[in-house]
Amino acid sequence: MARFSCEEGKGIFDSLSKHWTIIAPLERPGKGRFSGTALVSYEEVRSFDEIEFFKKTQFSAKSVLLPIRQAMFSFRDNKAAASGAASDSRSHKAEEADDRTRPTIIFLRSCDIHAIKVMDAHFLNSGGYTDFYYQRLRQKVKLFLIECERPFENCFCVSFKTNKTDDWSAFIRKAEGGYEIQVKDEQLGAYFPGNAEDIAPPRFAEQDSRPVKIPQDIDTSIFEDEIWKEYTLRCIACGRCTITCPTCSCFSVQDILCEDKAGEERKRIWSSCMVKKFSLLAGNHDFRIKEGDRLRYRVLHKIYDFRKRQGINMCIGCGRCDDACPEYISMFKCIEKINHIIEARAARPDL
Repeated sequence: MARFSCEEGKGIFDSLSKHWTIIAPLERPGKGRFSGTALVSYEEVRSFDEIEFFKKTQFSAKSVLLPIRQAMFSFRDNKAAASGAASDSRSHKAEEADDRTRPTIIFLRSCDIHAIKVMDAHFLNSGGYTDFYYQRLRQKVKLFLIECERPFENCFCVSFKTNKTDDWSAFIRKAEGGYEIQVKDEQLGAYFPGNAEDIAPPRFAEQDSRPVKIPQDIDTSIFEDEIWKEYTLRCIACGRCTITCPTCSCFSVQDILCEDKAGEERKRIWSSCMVKKFSLLAGNHDFRIKEGDRLRYRVLHKIYDFRKRQGINMCIGCGRCDDACPEYISMFKCIEKINHIIEARAARPDL
């Protein structure tokens, strides 16, 4: 445990940044969703002073581990590239994409650390499969905990039990005249002063401003409930909810022709289960044509399907999707409606 001043922090940050890329909440005035508002998002920062410790980010930090566009490998005909001749697929050689990313520190609140736990379960332990591309980025990441004493508007993290965590390499708090830090990771300890001062442990939110009950026993008959028809009329399939969500990880895979036309590069690119044609199959068959069907899939994946497989909810209760939706569709309200349906059916099992 240690304290250091803002002036000392400049030297500490400079030492860290020689070896680490530092990603943290950064406020950009005038860049917000509405005129005269600020955008707070996870970006690379150049000093501790740039870090926004007290405001909610509109976007998550998932792009550090799942880049918006990520090269997987390339397959090239090097002879054709050298001669300018037409490419021959029989002489293509596959080459793994280089990973040139630096080791990274991310400053996160408890709920977003839980989101990375969800991503880890999905990409590192899904049916015994480990995603190589996610794993090699994840191995380079250290997590710094930021305090969150009370939920922001639209948050319901306490209900999902993501309001607290011990899964961090260091905890940092902005204090009067400087910062307080507790480091658990030996690799990082050398960067910070060891003055052994007592500091208060991390403070976490204890009560949601709008608590919600997490449905436990969901009958599959709810898949056909009338509730989803309402959302077909409201949802415009823009995908904002999935882009801002810290645990949505749908992607498409595309082969992109190289400039010299002597090969191609395979990339995975963010996509969304909420947009049209995401579920389109060969033969032009789409099994989720209606917006309500896609929303049903997303909501139940967050609070039912993923938990059934991995033992944890995929939703962390951050409320970013509620913040972002232009049609004011709310994950919180969806969960409430599902609870009401379950309770009504339990009261009238004959229906």
